[in-house]
Amino acid sequence: MENRGNESAIRLKIILIVALSVIALAPTIAPVITPVHAQNPSGREMPSSNRRQKSGQRTRSRAPARTPAPAPAAPAARSTSRAPTRIPVSESASSPLIFPTNSSASAADVNSRAASRSVGLNPKVPTRSNTKLTVVAPPGALIEINGRARGFSGIDGQLILTGIGPGDHQINVRAEGYEPWEGKLQMSTFPTRFEVPIKKKPPTGRLSLTANEPGIEIFIDDKYSVKSLAGQLLFVDGLIPGLRKLRAVKPGFREWQSIVVVKPNETVPVNVNLIPVLDPEMIRVAEGFLNRGSEKGPRDQRPPNQVFVEGFEISSGEVTNRIYKVFIDATGRPAPRGPVYGWMGNNYPDGQADRPVVFVSWDDAVAFTKWLSEQTGNRYRLPTEAEWEKGVRTSGDKYDSIGNVLEWCLDFYDPEYYKNTDRINPKGPAQGKLIKAMGSEGIARVTRGGAFKRTSLAQRANDRNYFFPAQARFDLGFRIVREIPK
Repeated sequence: MENRGNESAIRLKIILIVALSVIALAPTIAPVITPVHAQNPSGREMPSSNRRQKSGQRTRSRAPARTPAPAPAAPAARSTSRAPTRIPVSESASSPLIFPTNSSASAADVNSRAASRSVGLNPKVPTRSNTKLTVVAPPGALIEINGRARGFSGIDGQLILTGIGPGDHQINVRAEGYEPWEGKLQMSTFPTRFEVPIKKKPPTGRLSLTANEPGIEIFIDDKYSVKSLAGQLLFVDGLIPGLRKLRAVKPGFREWQSIVVVKPNETVPVNVNLIPVLDPEMIRVAEGFLNRGSEKGPRDQRPPNQVFVEGFEISSGEVTNRIYKVFIDATGRPAPRGPVYGWMGNNYPDGQADRPVVFVSWDDAVAFTKWLSEQTGNRYRLPTEAEWEKGVRTSGDKYDSIGNVLEWCLDFYDPEYYKNTDRINPKGPAQGKLIKAMGSEGIARVTRGGAFKRTSLAQRANDRNYFFPAQARFDLGFRIVREIPK
């Protein structure tokens, strides 16, 4: 009986020691058996859906055996002091878990379950830095990182960003009055400050261009060009101060050149005034014989005859509105006008610059050739009837505008002239005959060419026509001859 009493006393002591040990070890056991919510790298609690999922994982890992009630949770500073990606397994693995001997589960089972729970406490999540990046740039600068616009710098010249991961990043900065800048920045795991080494643009000036013709191409230093618009100013901005070479070109005009001085923060006016090329394109016609006239033609084409014509040059096309305008601007001669067609002041109709000038009299055409001779130093005149026909038959399709309009010739008109023509360089009769036509009577001059209704080139080359030299019509223009110096 005494032995039994001693055993009972010893047993009570052991139970008391075990109970005291459990109470003493409770703070150590608590971090392992207390449920822990997973956290993201920024330190903010993850969304509730993620928490439920993690909690479910822990629930499924528990054994059906009953476990002791968890001790109170550890202080907040204890859990938040750990790095986000660390898993607090070592703390539980290094200390054995001791439970009362009268528990239904063994200590090995409890250790196994605790290890199972601890593995799922802190799963690996995508890393997203919450470290601040401060970009310093001129106020209002547009800042792009890795090709994505992140915002504009404030009035203090700073843009503060988060969510930029550690490592190298491409940065592009654009700001008014500064040269565009691009480069790389290295983001640290600590707050990073990056000052953009952007440079101010140098002060610039601009040109204000006006031109007397539309469609003029104006070159600046032969690097880039602009095209003029009719009646409008053109501004060229952003030019570095200094000397600038200007060059302007347009088909049918002489090239224009000038040197201007661009000044910082100033606008320099420039007037581009092109002068048409007055010497028209010419076709060289060699001397030789010309067979003209036809037995089957009208009375004024008979009899056929052969003449010799010296060499000369004849314009490939009729005189155009563009060149004729220079003439009337310079001389004050009246602009062409007619009942259904006419110029507005000294300006030809839009889109008609390179069309043959019409509604010009023979007197107007002769006045033009005299003025052109004075301007160029060459000898220009209207073609004789023989020159006109030889030019057509010799040059053929080199003649532009054949068939567009009738053309004035130098000769008086005489329907009987072929019967008594000169055989060498014929220049027509010395005096014309009175002709009655369209309610008028008077001396006429020869006209040649097809007008709009004609179809056959051979027929146009043979046809002889006439009109009164002081009158004009809608289908009558002229081309010119340049004499070859002997």
